[in-house]
Amino acid sequence: MSEQRPYQHHVPALDAIINVARAAEFLRNQVDKAVEPLHITGVQYNILRVLKRAYPQGLSRTEVLKHLIEKSVDVTRSIDGLIRLGYVVRERPDNDRRLSITTITERGIQALADVDPHFFSMLEAMSRVLSPDEFRELSRLCAKLIQAP
Repeated sequence: MSEQRPYQHHVPALDAIINVARAAEFLRNQVDKAVEPLHITGVQYNILRVLKRAYPQGLSRTEVLKHLIEKSVDVTRSIDGLIRLGYVVRERPDNDRRLSITTITERGIQALADVDPHFFSMLEAMSRVLSPDEFRELSRLCAKLIQAP
């Protein structure tokens, strides 16, 4: 009988769930560390990336949420923090005062550029653990799992 590692079960799907969840938490922490110089979270970094792609038009909160990796985040609170830092602005169109549009500022665009070296350094460190082919395979398997019924 083979020796069982900690967290290893006799059900491969359960092992996968645990390891994917642990890996996701590890990756979130790595992104948070990489963007720490901006005094923002990984979620806020993702929001800035989304808004930069939409620049100069901006997006509604609902549209931002559609593009986020983590769907359970409090987008409004995250955007409020970015507003306080001057990285984004929120405006209400005259034709619909119920709607608010968030747009990245020049300061936010510069902040993304400033953090890029930290972010790419983190990616480089991870590339010493897995090869490009292993990353592609991991990505393929995760995408396949997401498509499961």
